[in-house]
Amino acid sequence: MQRIIDLEDAAPKELFEVLPGSTVPFWAQVRMQMAWMLSEESTGSVAVATDSWTRRGELERLAKAFLPNRWDATQRARRHDVLFFVGGGTLASRAGGARNWLVDTFAEQTNDPLVIQRRPLPGPLGAPSFRPTLSTEGITARARLWARGGVVPPETIAAIDRLLAFFAEQLGVPSAQLGPLRKRVLRTEVHRPYEIAALRRVVQRVRPRLVLMDTAAYTYNAETVGVFKDAGAYVAEPQHGWIGPSHAAYNYGRAFQDPALRRALPDELLTFGTFWSNGVNLPAKKTAIGKPHLDELARSAPSLRPRRVLVISSRANPEETDRFVEDLREIVDPEWSIVFRAHPGELAAVEDRYPRIAARSNVEIDRNPDVYDSLAACRAVVGVASTVLFEAAAFGCEVIARENEFSASIIGDAFGPRVLTVEQAAERIRALDADGIMAGAPDPDLWTPEPADAYRRWLDERLAQIGG
Repeated sequence: MQRIIDLEDAAPKELFEVLPGSTVPFWAQVRMQMAWMLSEESTGSVAVATDSWTRRGELERLAKAFLPNRWDATQRARRHDVLFFVGGGTLASRAGGARNWLVDTFAEQTNDPLVIQRRPLPGPLGAPSFRPTLSTEGITARARLWARGGVVPPETIAAIDRLLAFFAEQLGVPSAQLGPLRKRVLRTEVHRPYEIAALRRVVQRVRPRLVLMDTAAYTYNAETVGVFKDAGAYVAEPQHGWIGPSHAAYNYGRAFQDPALRRALPDELLTFGTFWSNGVNLPAKKTAIGKPHLDELARSAPSLRPRRVLVISSRANPEETDRFVEDLREIVDPEWSIVFRAHPGELAAVEDRYPRIAARSNVEIDRNPDVYDSLAACRAVVGVASTVLFEAAAFGCEVIARENEFSASIIGDAFGPRVLTVEQAAERIRALDADGIMAGAPDPDLWTPEPADAYRRWLDERLAQIGG
């Protein structure tokens, strides 16, 4: 992270170059990918390779995109003052359908809002419980069709290669690692103009005054953020997970004070609590709002819990985690259930990344879409560095933090001494009270109380400031 901040503080002219057809500097489009390369180098985080494309699936996708569709944002979007623009992956299965735990409570507190998500509808958990919710899946499918056979102009390719080489040299990224990133960039350059043009048409119909967009600070979304800003909307991002001084999406150097790069970022970040607001260096207003889903479920969680240990993956060092869980199962009393929960980005590849865990019948793999349901049913949570550890404490769980190369910078000593060995973790588990009664309440610095009320106050204030 420091390498990136130093580069942005130096602010060389290359950071501000804009490719033909783009509206934000190329640096913004590749910044996060560069950060992930550096993260993999320093933390052992291993990317998950997934490719679910099939010819039949693509044909079905295109058919849906060109037929009348009740979920299609292009076909169904209408005028709304407040737009929630989300990925659609923050879901919990609840009576009535799929509930987006990140924004649905906020949407319910808003007068006549619209939710648009990038993932297709209806999803694996069913139709969205909040209406109206629409999808940009049709936009993506149609853009891919229109872009088929398209090529990037040679002068643009030359600029991409020159800038990637410059960024890699400045950051110490081996040039051999640039191949996959270059391939993604070239693919994006072909289909992005079609997607952005379609999104602009949707925004012209909605005419939002305020947009709440998840991952708006992830600068590969800069062109989308720019579309909303060009339409005159105020863009706020609701926090969705862990943020802190080592998170590339929420810490920026001096170059991002320049309007060309500042346009790539949201105007405001709505955090879970003051702890998170104070831990980042984002050139945007920061307001602690809270997390409604946690506030509701943590306070209603049962106090009597079974002997159940939940081990959380951080996606770093999967082989080490695989051995850790296997060894923990061997030395912890059989009366304790050992449950492993993969990072959301690993769910499709658990068997490949964690073969020891997958092969053991006495280790359960947790596939519950809502981690809070899992936290409410366990007594201890073990992990390296994850928002889930902070959330587990709010549920009254015993939190056992494992030591590794980056845990100190992510969680510090928030949960006591970090364990170095499986035996130390097992000892903490054995020390838990035999009666299984857990007690806990959300820390107000981490989780602002009464988040629905906090959001309503914030919304009224922002809409009054925006006017229109």
